Amino acid sequence: MFVIESKFIGDFKIGDNINHNLKILEALYKSYSEADEAEQALLCKPIVVTLASLVDAVFYDLHQRIKTFTREGVENIIASSIAYVRKQKGIDDFGKYIASAKKHGLIEATNDKLYDDLDEIRKLRNRIHIQNTRNYPPRNERDAFTPAKKLLAEKAVEKTFRVMATKYARKLDYVENFNLPWAPHFA
Repeated sequence: MFVIESKFIGDFKIGDNINHNLKILEALYKSYSEADEAEQALLCKPIVVTLASLVDAVFYDLHQRIKTFTREGVENIIASSIAYVRKQKGIDDFGKYIASAKKHGLIEATNDKLYDDLDEIRKLRNRIHIQNTRNYPPRNERDAFTPAKKLLAEKAVEKTFRVMATKYARKLDYVENFNLPWAPHFA
């Protein structure tokens, strides 16, 4: 487990809910560490879905900060990107947040693999709906939610949170810091 500062959050309630979900993940990771291989495979879906939801919440919060924090502003974003985001109406879709972040290089350079990884975990998160109406492959959930996908989601969350904490930290500190319940993948 390791800590990432939460100063990048604009809406304290989103931060509180992220922390609540991190506590859920802590319990899931505890079960995962004590489980046999078959049980670990069963825990991959709730872990991946929750991890993806964390990034969705962070991107929502960032876009809301860009749109509404006109006095405080959001540092490290060029004016044309701020203007673009502020013009968007009704954006409340994880896929659109990822596309916006990629277009404007909000987390990494626009060609960084992170955005593909985020899109992949977004598709997995959408498989909370068992019927998989969008027919995302593979069709069998046991093949979709694997330890490898869990690792991919951990790395995407960690990288996103680290960049957010470094690039978009606010001077205000309203939210308890984030305790991520796995060993860090990046320094």
